Amino acid sequence: MFQRLLAAAVTWISLSLPGLASTGTVLIIANEDYATLRDATGARSVLGAVRRFEDMGFDVDIATDLSANAMRAALSALSEGLRTDPYERVVIVYAGRTIHAAHGAWLVGTDAATPDFATIEGYGVRLETLLALASARQGGALVAIADFGFPTPTVAGFQPGLPGDVTVPQGVTLVRGSGPGIADYLASVAQPGANLGAMAGRRADLQLDGFNPPYLTFLPADHQPAHDADREAWRAALDANSVESYQAYLAAWPQGEYAAQAQEALTRLLNTPERIEQALNLTRDERRAIQRDLTILGYDPRGIDGIFGGGTRTAIAAWQGANRFTDTGYLNRDQVFELAQQGARRAAQLEAEARARQLEEERRDRAYWRDTGSGQDEAGLRAYLNRYPQGLFANIAHDRLVQIEAERRAAAEAADRADWEAALRADTVAAYRAYLSQRPNGLFADEARERIDDLTNPRVTDAEREAARLAEEAMNIPQIQLMLIERRLMGLGFEPGPLDGVFDRDTRRAIRRWQRSIDMPPTGYLDQNALVQLLSGGMLNILH
Repeated sequence: MFQRLLAAAVTWISLSLPGLASTGTVLIIANEDYATLRDATGARSVLGAVRRFEDMGFDVDIATDLSANAMRAALSALSEGLRTDPYERVVIVYAGRTIHAAHGAWLVGTDAATPDFATIEGYGVRLETLLALASARQGGALVAIADFGFPTPTVAGFQPGLPGDVTVPQGVTLVRGSGPGIADYLASVAQPGANLGAMAGRRADLQLDGFNPPYLTFLPADHQPAHDADREAWRAALDANSVESYQAYLAAWPQGEYAAQAQEALTRLLNTPERIEQALNLTRDERRAIQRDLTILGYDPRGIDGIFGGGTRTAIAAWQGANRFTDTGYLNRDQVFELAQQGARRAAQLEAEARARQLEEERRDRAYWRDTGSGQDEAGLRAYLNRYPQGLFANIAHDRLVQIEAERRAAAEAADRADWEAALRADTVAAYRAYLSQRPNGLFADEARERIDDLTNPRVTDAEREAARLAEEAMNIPQIQLMLIERRLMGLGFEPGPLDGVFDRDTRRAIRRWQRSIDMPPTGYLDQNALVQLLSGGMLNILH
């Protein structure tokens, strides 16, 4: 596409062919890409006539996507050109959004939003301005408007598009209509011998107002620019060798000497596998879906990320070869559909196979649970968990084993305690040694060893023990203090028995063990010093 962008200084670039006398001047403004409004898609199609006007000797200035201020600057530059250069003809073309009200019609700049009466002049250029400029060349002035209307609801007083009736200055021809209609019309009138009214009458989507002489042609029938434009255009298209260059040649020379060759080259470029896939405009999610289908079918794309790298291209080529397609590594629409269908069928097949395997595994699971006794004994429970640690009955088996082990521990502890009670009742070295022989790691093994030591190497004489008993008795310890002492002994891990304030055999044994731990004579009775130590520690714990 032949295009010149308008810079901030609005410098216009002449595209006329060198060495040709100027037939006239052409200004084309194609506003397609709007900032906040919906784009006027197709507005740039009017640029297809640029080469036609150039070949006929016109000076052509073009610009795309202009704001309202840039449009004013372009029209100002045109006005200056008409004042200083002896152009016989002037053509002003606008393609883009339009809007009108009772007091005027506006061609909308790309920076526009929905206007009201206060903002409309800042958002667009009045149609009357273009018509007034063209009237400087009465009898040779053409204004062509490709009307794309206005895309959003308008405020009260405004209507989208141009009005039905427009007052056109004398000697000016106004043609308006659809984008394709105006593009075709411009290409038609830029031919020698073409009549403005007759060219407009060929299409139902065009309307002509103003100057319309029935026999006058826009360019004389014998108009012959002294330049082999067709051959030069073809040479330029060949040098570029691109889709855009061949499309531009065909737009300018649809019946040219090289049209068939241009069409063949264009078809060749458009039909490459890369372009065919590119034209599908696959989204990231659609590309991920293709990679998933390839993976399901056994062709590894090396990731499902929506990016078609070397791994994906290799996988596509392998799938194409296996399905008797040309293995280009690029997909067309039919291949995408075929791949998706194959992927869906294979996914359903895999799902059915997985479900069948799951059902078979569950059947075996249930059968083994039944064969191992349905959780009735420990051996069966352990055998089941060994084979099916995550099986249907794993939680039941695990809970049952925990219960069995807890019951076993409780029974073992009860038997251990019974043996210990028997040793305590005998309270002899032989009884304690018998307990240790039977239960070397029993709950009371340490106490048994301590008692043996007391009996074989007594640290306290009977007289000392009796004296300690009398000393404790003399203190007349209150019931609440006795309970605090038991609680303190329990907290220290010496197991004094029930916390009831009664110093029984368990309590005395706990006192002896505590006394040994602090290197105090293990009498089993408390004196004032021991009482203070126990109670002070207990009170600190209570306070904390």
